[in-house]
Amino acid sequence: MKRPTQALQCVCGAVSATLRCCGLVLALAFALTLPAWAASSKPDFDRIFKDFDVVMLLIDPASGEIVDANTAAERFYGYAPGQLRSMTIQQINTFTPEQVAAERKLAESQGRNYFLFRHRLASNEVRTVEVHSRPLVFADKKLLFSMVTDITPGRHQDQELWHYQQKLEEMVDVQVREIKQNKRQQTNILVVGLFVQAVVIAMLALNIRQRRSLQRERDTLFTTLQARNQELIRLGEVMAHHFQEPVRRLSSFAQRLLARSALVSDEDSRLSLNYIDAESKRLSALVSDAQRYLALEHSQVKEGVVADSAAVLRRCIEEAGAPAADAGIVLHEPLPWVRLPEKTLRTLFAILLDNALRYRDPQRALQIEVSASALGNRAVFRFADNGSGIAPQYREQALGLFTRLVPSSMPGTGMGLALVRKIVGLCSGQLHIEDGLQGGACIVFDLPLEAAA
Repeated sequence: MKRPTQALQCVCGAVSATLRCCGLVLALAFALTLPAWAASSKPDFDRIFKDFDVVMLLIDPASGEIVDANTAAERFYGYAPGQLRSMTIQQINTFTPEQVAAERKLAESQGRNYFLFRHRLASNEVRTVEVHSRPLVFADKKLLFSMVTDITPGRHQDQELWHYQQKLEEMVDVQVREIKQNKRQQTNILVVGLFVQAVVIAMLALNIRQRRSLQRERDTLFTTLQARNQELIRLGEVMAHHFQEPVRRLSSFAQRLLARSALVSDEDSRLSLNYIDAESKRLSALVSDAQRYLALEHSQVKEGVVADSAAVLRRCIEEAGAPAADAGIVLHEPLPWVRLPEKTLRTLFAILLDNALRYRDPQRALQIEVSASALGNRAVFRFADNGSGIAPQYREQALGLFTRLVPSSMPGTGMGLALVRKIVGLCSGQLHIEDGLQGGACIVFDLPLEAAA
């Protein structure tokens, strides 16, 4: 049973191939004689175009519009009568313009007068077709006359043609896959880029919002600090006034009683009055130093004026009643000009000079050396003495408020170095204590240097 069936299949294939060849021959003959028919008798051409059992299309080569299609074309593509005339060839041909151009170039290089395309039917089925095209003129309009032959069912009849078509289809499929892959990659890159951009925009918006919130908080805090600072300054002034008045009265009455020796007969009463007088004066000095500390502001150190540190220091030495030559004070000149008001600089030098004179070593002659060096836009001062000195473990403590490292019987309020440190800090400087001359103390601090110096 198998052999007759195979023989029948071979016969059918041969008949089909013969019919296909005859159809191609008739189509070619019609295409060759078509210009004469079109020129001699247009109705005959219309009758043959519509009734001929070969798929024929008239296409506008400029736009790709299908001007006319015969009944065989409508039956082959599966569209309703007249529907093809409202379409373009691009809606049927699945090749891209680049692939169409490549096929035409390949046909020209191989000497072929036909093209191989893949056309999509109305049912979305894709057929491989052989297209013979020729330009013709109808009513002064140039059209492209195309005859389409379906070669999909005959793969087993023409192995060489189908081998070529298979390679062409594989090439097209590879190109389509590459195009789709490139599109996916571009889409992924675009999505990732948009996501990153959205994240960056969100972070920037959040950062701007946080910065605005911090700016508002800073403004509120600055306003509050200014108000509190003004309150403290006012409180210091009021306290100084109300504290100084009773202190002055206590000191005044104690001195009056001491002046009347007849009323103070015993030694204990005299010692008590002396103690009241001394403590009243100390309390007055404490109130004065506290008021000066609270009154110090940035405006007193940033007025944009400059001062000659050497001249200011010499004036402080003269006011202290200790000439430099007699007191063993050495100024390593030239000392720089600094960007600081002269009054504030005089306060700073006066406190340091008073500390050196007050806490001198009674066993040796006083020595004070003052020097300065430039470091960038800062002037680093070294105020060294050979006094009693300050032990390393107490040096940071000595810079605090109301700190005294000497017996209470010695004069002082413990505010001197704290005042100096605040003045230096308001100038954005630093202050620390090092070893001085012969075991004494050396106060090291920096002030803004005048550029012109």
